Amino acid sequence: MKMFWTILGWIAPFLILGGGVAAFMAMGSQPPPPRTTNEAATVIAVKTIAATRDPSVFQIDFDGVVVPLREVTLSAEVAGRIVKKTPDCQSGEFVEKGTLLLEIDTRDYELEVRRLKQELKQAVLSIEEIDEEIKQNERSVELAKRQVELAHREVVRQNNLKSDRVVTEAAYERALRDELSADSNLNTLQGQRRVFAKRRIRLNEAETLVATMLERSQLDLGRTNIIAPVSGIVVEEMVEAESFVSKGTPLVTIEDTSAAEVRVSLQMDDVSRIWSDSRRVAGASAYDFPDTPASVVYRIGNRQYRWQGVLERQEGKGLEERTRTLPCRVLIAEPTVVEAIDRYGSPLPELPAGAPKSLLRGMFVDVQVEVQTRQTLVSVPCEALRPNGDVWIVKNKSLIILQPPLIQVAAGRAVFESTPDGMNPNDQVVVSQIANPRAGMLVVDSSGHLGTPSTKASQSKVDNSSADSSESGK
Repeated sequence: MKMFWTILGWIAPFLILGGGVAAFMAMGSQPPPPRTTNEAATVIAVKTIAATRDPSVFQIDFDGVVVPLREVTLSAEVAGRIVKKTPDCQSGEFVEKGTLLLEIDTRDYELEVRRLKQELKQAVLSIEEIDEEIKQNERSVELAKRQVELAHREVVRQNNLKSDRVVTEAAYERALRDELSADSNLNTLQGQRRVFAKRRIRLNEAETLVATMLERSQLDLGRTNIIAPVSGIVVEEMVEAESFVSKGTPLVTIEDTSAAEVRVSLQMDDVSRIWSDSRRVAGASAYDFPDTPASVVYRIGNRQYRWQGVLERQEGKGLEERTRTLPCRVLIAEPTVVEAIDRYGSPLPELPAGAPKSLLRGMFVDVQVEVQTRQTLVSVPCEALRPNGDVWIVKNKSLIILQPPLIQVAAGRAVFESTPDGMNPNDQVVVSQIANPRAGMLVVDSSGHLGTPSTKASQSKVDNSSADSSESGK
């Protein structure tokens, strides 16, 4: 009996497992559900718009900061004590050209001028004296010449009488001595005339030297008055009244406000477009910019103010090493001529209260440079420009993916250069979204006819699936 239960314990698990397998096989298997396949879409409907041709003028926008046209530092040209400092010589004061700012003690320079004037008079009198001596010498020379002539005649007469033995040898020799004495006197007077001529030249030079020194002293006397050389704002004052200054000491710095400049840094792409301006003068220097009009806009709150200028020149010796940009200057010839503009750039009829009267140094401004090009430009709405810079064009119901050269994005439109192998005016540009776009895929304008009903049904399925996918993405 014990053996029976042992055998049954070994066999029972196998019997139970076999019964389970038999029951599973008896239940059978359920057939798989039928698969449904979607008909592949052949044409995708898109929304397009025609690219329009733009005028060959576009704007380049960049930032800048207003800097003074020039700063003039006035230094003392003569030494002395500051005896007067006018109220206009204060930081922040506007001064007109020719305004007296400072005055240096003039007494020493006035005395020097008077001394040199007296020396000049003495030099003139010395010249007059030598002129009189020269006239007297000329008269003496004439008399000496006559005396020499008479002495010579006497010698000839004595010589004739001596040959006839009328006069003695001693009388003849006395006549010769008289002739030699007269000739010596004439030579002496002629030598004095040459000396007088040299002395007159020396006195003339002395007169010129004194006149030059007098002129310099008068200049030094005039330099005791420090006068504003330009109209502008006093930026800094370095001295006070009653202080002593030496020659070359800085006194006051004036900022010239007759014009202003804006310092900007241009990317080389923008510089290349400016160099291609059609208004560039033929034969100009390789470093000169064409006469490119520029507008300077400054914002105060919600208001905008504009000045007109011109991109004049590049600054420095080339590109900045850190930013790899080209520093340039925009010249504002009339910094006090300002106009208020609305948000669309149109001028307002009147300046609002609180408008700036002039450009001030340190203002951060927006600069808009107007470039005129010979290249054809086309523009499309901004929604046609993809994030990666692509533009989709429909030609012969086929999608073409381009990356045309972008010029600017302004007023809701993107402007491109038109090239033979790129985008051209009147091209149909896609403005709607396409899932998984690829070049050459079949597309059709959604406003056109799609063709057969099967095509319409398949297109509606694709549209529904695209809509579902877009909703799920959202």
